[in-house]
Amino acid sequence: MIERQYIGRYRVLGRLGTGGMGTVLRAMDEARGREVALKLPNDVEPQSITFLKQECDVLMQLEHHNIVQIYGSGSDADPDLPFYIVMEFVDGVTVEELLHQERGRVEPRRALKIALGVAEALAYAHKPPLRIIHRDIKPGNIMIRRSDEMVKVTDFGIAAVLSQRAGRTGVGTLAYMAPEQATGLGVDERSDLYSLGAMLYEMLTGQRSPQLASAPPRPPGAWLDNALPQEMRSRIDRLVMGLLQADRDQRRPQRAADVVEELRAILEGRPSRPVAGTQAGNVSILQAPTQRSARIPAAAAYSPPRPRPTVPVGYTNYPPNAPPYRPPAPPAYAPPVRPPPRQPPYQPPAAATTRGRAHLATVSLLLGLVAAAVVLLILRITRSAEAIRGLRWPVQPIITLSGTFPQGTLNHISFTLLLACFIPAVLAIFVGRSARRTILMSGRRLRGGALAFFGRFLGAISLVTLALILLVAR
Repeated sequence: MIERQYIGRYRVLGRLGTGGMGTVLRAMDEARGREVALKLPNDVEPQSITFLKQECDVLMQLEHHNIVQIYGSGSDADPDLPFYIVMEFVDGVTVEELLHQERGRVEPRRALKIALGVAEALAYAHKPPLRIIHRDIKPGNIMIRRSDEMVKVTDFGIAAVLSQRAGRTGVGTLAYMAPEQATGLGVDERSDLYSLGAMLYEMLTGQRSPQLASAPPRPPGAWLDNALPQEMRSRIDRLVMGLLQADRDQRRPQRAADVVEELRAILEGRPSRPVAGTQAGNVSILQAPTQRSARIPAAAAYSPPRPRPTVPVGYTNYPPNAPPYRPPAPPAYAPPVRPPPRQPPYQPPAAATTRGRAHLATVSLLLGLVAAAVVLLILRITRSAEAIRGLRWPVQPIITLSGTFPQGTLNHISFTLLLACFIPAVLAIFVGRSARRTILMSGRRLRGGALAFFGRFLGAISLVTLALILLVAR
């Protein structure tokens, strides 16, 4: 079916890719003189054709510069080719291919621009009255055009139109599915935002965010180090971790349009746009629910009730012998409600290290100094072995220990002395390496990087010098 040269009026030029439900071909529209992409079902099963027709129906309702444009659809007299759709041809790569080219991670600013393009497409698709939910936002469905880096969202085959149906079927790609989508609880606009957050997390860190995990993933700032300013890293952490909240009611932001605004603000280096709040003032779009509810207006000052008349209002002929009118008791005084204390702004959790681990850098330096001192002692012995023989404690017992080398000047160097150099040197290298990893995982909040470097350096120099002694001094 795919090997045929013509499909309708379209001349097939090659294959662009194959997915789980359809195959995309590159073709030439000879009537209009332009290249197009043809999407055909992988088989003639009714379900595959239904998904393809559904994608055609959805794309016909969408016209946005970040969404692949559809030119039309068609069918052929050949029973092997019952239906196909004609789409815009995008000469570029998918985000999935880009991650392979960049060895797992995309440059942070480029990753934010890609996420911005996807968020703009979602903001357009989510708008009423259609409310189209993509349900499969992932790196393989995002194209980047080579000519101008334009982001294009593709593959609306399993999209849900919330104005027509609820879309409770748990379809999509599990690695990027929102928890409510994976468990079949139904989807809405916030499900696409979770998938966008998972894709942005992978572009920034090279790691996939854990799905349905009890503990939240490490924020992206732990991988960015000093590639971006601290304030920018903190804002990226708040945005990504807010989108990855398992409870969709707790996700921040809640709308794709707010994600667009926040990404633009981060890229432009300006403050986040506030959202009109209550009388207490404006609230940020990324503020946690507890913070937002805490900022309520203070209760009005209490004032005693005015005295009521002795005759009920509305009575014109009050009986003279009737007991005096008693107005109802005023309501019990209630003190003004104090708002709960303001929550501190979100801070990314520190890396899983302790203060004690930072002292490994000092231990590495001490081991390196010990190894260097023993190397100097060995050099002294090899240069003046005869003079060393007359020395007493503590040098003479070390030299006269068993296990000496068979010939040359190394006869005067104890094997135990060589181990006294080799073991601290190796330990200095490994301990220094562990200390450096601990410091990097903490986002450089722990100190001691220089000590760890010098400890590893002294250990390495000691090992090299010891090797030269064994080769030359024998």
